[in-house]
Amino acid sequence: MTAPTATAPSARGLAGALPAWASGIVTGAIAAAASLIVVLAPALAALASAPQTGESADWGAGVSVATRLWLLGLGVPFDTSAGAFDLIPLGLTVVILAILVATAQRFLLSAWSASVLAIVTFAALVGVAASLASGGLDGSSLTTRAVLGATLVGVPGIVLGRVRAHGLTIDVIDRLPPEVRTGVRAGVASLALVLLVAAAAGLVSAVRGALPMADTLTALDADAVGAAVLAVAQLLYVPTLVVWMVSWVAGPGFSVGAGSVYSPTEVVTGELPDLPLLGALPHGAGGLLVWAPLLLVCVGAVVRVALRRRVRSWRAEATVTVVLAAVLATSVAMLMVLGSGAAGPGRLASVGPSAGEATAAVVGLVLAGDLAVAAVAGLRRRQRAASAAPRSEQPQPAGFSPPR
Repeated sequence: MTAPTATAPSARGLAGALPAWASGIVTGAIAAAASLIVVLAPALAALASAPQTGESADWGAGVSVATRLWLLGLGVPFDTSAGAFDLIPLGLTVVILAILVATAQRFLLSAWSASVLAIVTFAALVGVAASLASGGLDGSSLTTRAVLGATLVGVPGIVLGRVRAHGLTIDVIDRLPPEVRTGVRAGVASLALVLLVAAAAGLVSAVRGALPMADTLTALDADAVGAAVLAVAQLLYVPTLVVWMVSWVAGPGFSVGAGSVYSPTEVVTGELPDLPLLGALPHGAGGLLVWAPLLLVCVGAVVRVALRRRVRSWRAEATVTVVLAAVLATSVAMLMVLGSGAAGPGRLASVGPSAGEATAAVVGLVLAGDLAVAAVAGLRRRQRAASAAPRSEQPQPAGFSPPR
């Protein structure tokens, strides 16, 4: 059972004054509006600060572009005259998810019907926004993808916020066998460590590319507001870059445009847009970098060592390993799909990692470390079992009789 999080009465005053169904609608509406404002405010600020050429600013176009960017964070493609753009800014997705959690925690009542209404309201409002932003061009397809993306983000956000505010009466994971629970924890821990290793590798690459990033920013000659908007936009893509670095650490690497390769063993670059963030891409290869995949082997070994006291038999070892592999493979494959897409026309129509290759490499390397430690642990268990055999089973000298 998960204990509820203490919340000040004043913070939940509005929720307490509403019926359950109304708290669900209010939660979904506030989450949709707040997450849209996060994108809308800097976009309109940039539009207001842009130099005027004798014509008034097109505020309607600014709102439309900001709405499309918001929808992009929910997985809806951004179609332009130059081509499709569907590379998701995962940082914006995380921001939307955090707003959903915070809103549900503050306004949602404990009834599960309220949670369902909050999800439906959020998805419906996102669908309405997508329909209005499409301008009648392929609106049904855009609306469908918007509702689907909003639902996929809304379900975990609303449920987590509800659990943090009111607790969870039935903890499903406690009903699973101990070996399965251990495998799930091992898979989640492995994913967290893999992301940590990838983020550290990306940070090192960004530090090494600080000078090219500064030169690119200087060449853009943006004003203060424009530079701030550019910085925020690039920060929203930092988690996407971390996903790319997961594939880089695993070995297969990733591409930023047709014909390009960024991996520990090979770097083939091409013409790139003038964006400072792209200066953080790894431009080194060979030498000690070819051993980078061993970091993920270490991840598997560390996780198995941390869980060694929870596993007592070879059957438990097998169950934990299978569940770990399933959790890790599912999570990494999902991240790789979300971290790839089109970043523009021409050679940028496909960027990011190959989901299949990256997933296979990550899971294989982590399992290699896991199985190596499991093999050593199994050998030590057999040795201890042999040394702890009853003395009565040991060969006795001739003529020896045990005491009565």
